[in-house]
Amino acid sequence: MRLPRRWLLGLVALIAIVQADAGRAEADGAREFELRAQPLDQALAAFSVSTGLQMLYDSSLAAGRRSSPVSGRMRSREALALMLAGTGLTARFTPAGAVVIYAGSTSAVTLNPITATAAPIIGRSGANAEARAYAEAVQRQTVEALRRDAVLSGGDYALSVRLWVAGDGATRRVEVLNGSGEAGRDAEFLTLASTLRFPAPPPDLPQPMRIEFRVRQRH
Repeated sequence: MRLPRRWLLGLVALIAIVQADAGRAEADGAREFELRAQPLDQALAAFSVSTGLQMLYDSSLAAGRRSSPVSGRMRSREALALMLAGTGLTARFTPAGAVVIYAGSTSAVTLNPITATAAPIIGRSGANAEARAYAEAVQRQTVEALRRDAVLSGGDYALSVRLWVAGDGATRRVEVLNGSGEAGRDAEFLTLASTLRFPAPPPDLPQPMRIEFRVRQRH
């Protein structure tokens, strides 16, 4: 069946409009967002599904926090910034297509029944915000691993290390700078750290990262 000429012209015009809109969206990376205010962990999950981006964060960061609503056409970075407004959290987009959510320049992560703190120090002074954010993501992920290790989550101690990360996020090398006072515990940490895989680092990350861990039993 042949379509009337006016239908064909209308169809061509509609295709042209769709292609033009798609081209504009591709050019500026914008898309439509419609995300209500909700518990932050649910909002981050919805954002991940909507954008296809992997969200990397310590689950304790989302606890008790709510997102701000996001509505309209915008880039993913802008949408996430609006979503996190008022939460005290910040996001960093990695070259590998993931997003690291972090808070502050140092962190204190509560481990039941201990508290471990880690202050990341980048290899040279003047490191940019992206490098500092990445170091925070590395120390948070390491602390999560400490939580699950019976040896490393026990006792009161401090331990500082130098850590190098490969381009794919795998631990390339780790060295103890100042030990915990127990050789066995230091060896356990080196073994643990060498098996961890982190987000892909930013291309200009100063290495090694120097990270100090302090574990204290809560009395």
